[in-house]
Amino acid sequence: MFSLPQTKLMKPAQIPNLLTFARLALAIVSFVYLHQLIGAGGDPVAIESIAFKAFWLYLVAVATDFLDGRIARRYGWVSSLGRIADPVVDKVLILGGMMFLAAAPFLTTPEDFGPVMPVWFVVLVMTREFLVTALRGLVESKGMSFAAEAVGKWKMVAQSAYVLILIGRVAMIPEFLHIAPLRLVCHPAFVVFLFWAVVGMTVWSGFDYSIRAARMLSKEQSS
Repeated sequence: MFSLPQTKLMKPAQIPNLLTFARLALAIVSFVYLHQLIGAGGDPVAIESIAFKAFWLYLVAVATDFLDGRIARRYGWVSSLGRIADPVVDKVLILGGMMFLAAAPFLTTPEDFGPVMPVWFVVLVMTREFLVTALRGLVESKGMSFAAEAVGKWKMVAQSAYVLILIGRVAMIPEFLHIAPLRLVCHPAFVVFLFWAVVGMTVWSGFDYSIRAARMLSKEQSS
């Protein structure tokens, strides 16, 4: 079986946590570029250049989220620090990206069917995240496990993809990579479809976690 080398400076079991903190660093740098986008004015060249850098930084950050979890589960390198840090960094990555995009005046193109990152949507996502975090803390304070469900993981995938698509449209990523299907992904009709899909998954996962927490707490009180 393949095993990773161990050194005096770093134990292999620390790799998932290092990836988590690397994701945080990448997210912060991408936010710096997204903030620059807000003040870029109407210069299309500057906007495209800044968005291009933000896109790749954000993409790598999202990739580390799937990588650290896979490594931790495969090798059993799950730690208390990782269980706390990983979801916190995920929230910073998603909510931070959405907040900066919601403040970008140029994000919506004339072909769009409406705002692609309305403020109410960001508030909805924040509410869901705070709710689930509170429920997780309450359930786990009773000595029960409240692990992430599949619906929550798919919600994270959809939200990450949506943020990347919005940045990628501004950065002209489909044109840069010369991949025709990416142009379809960035089409206004697909953007609207994905937006409402993300809204639905966000609400659904919030209800799913709420119902699961209520059942677990009710069972704990009756026992």
